Amino acid sequence: MSARTDGHPGSRGEIILASRSPVVECRVLALTATGATLAVPAGTVVTDAITLAIAGEFVMRRCRVVWRRHRRLGVAFELPV
Repeated sequence: MSARTDGHPGSRGEIILASRSPVVECRVLALTATGATLAVPAGTVVTDAITLAIAGEFVMRRCRVVWRRHRRLGVAFELPV
């Protein structure tokens, strides 16, 4: 996944796990048209299906986690957006 350079990398994000669960703060490390790399706080448990909201955007993306390494997640955007 190659990063875009449109100002999104480094943006704050929120991971929404379920309607009654609190959101999980994250940092967007890389963003493409098809997915993103996210940094999450240590010890955070993230399910395989999430909704991602990125600061400054008016859309929320349904995602699936495709890889996990330490405190980082790779997510693919589900279609339709």
